[in-house]
Amino acid sequence: MRRFLPLTLICTIVTAATAHSTSVVPPTFESLVSRAGTIFVGEVMDVRAEWESTAQDRSIITLVTFRVNDVWKGSVGPVTQLEFLGGTIGGLSMVVEGMPRFTPGQRDVLFVGTTARAVSPLVGFMHGRMRVERDVNGVDRVRTFDGRPLGGVAAIGVPRAPSPVVVAPMRLSELASAVRSQLSAAPRR
Repeated sequence: MRRFLPLTLICTIVTAATAHSTSVVPPTFESLVSRAGTIFVGEVMDVRAEWESTAQDRSIITLVTFRVNDVWKGSVGPVTQLEFLGGTIGGLSMVVEGMPRFTPGQRDVLFVGTTARAVSPLVGFMHGRMRVERDVNGVDRVRTFDGRPLGGVAAIGVPRAPSPVVVAPMRLSELASAVRSQLSAAPRR
């Protein structure tokens, strides 16, 4: 009986470790830019879940189609599609905790990694998505993946402490300039 106790304990620890939600270390701005193969501003045109069969099983994937408004790094056509693990088909859902959810009409800045097949094609999982919203004055502003205002690129990857100070979201044009500056400052490979 004592020989099985260590094995049971190991299985319990492994099961408990895998039962937690998705956690990702937030990348810095420099890391987002350098690790992305493509950075673009796009508008969600379509969101569609479908079954994908593998040699072992089936899973649900969600295909998100974007109208590309501006490309800051890499090359992408006027319309592109990204694949995310998870989604809902009929009454069945496969949920990947923390996976970005997209709605047609939304605009985003997307930092797309170079890995061909990944759970999320975005650098830093959900952190590679920044929402774009037009303010009452018609200015495009940037928010983090979870909707918090992004005050500047120095705040990317830095834990934010609660503060009574209201942060104005940075302009999309300011983020574009910061990305382009970072790209021009990066050493050539």
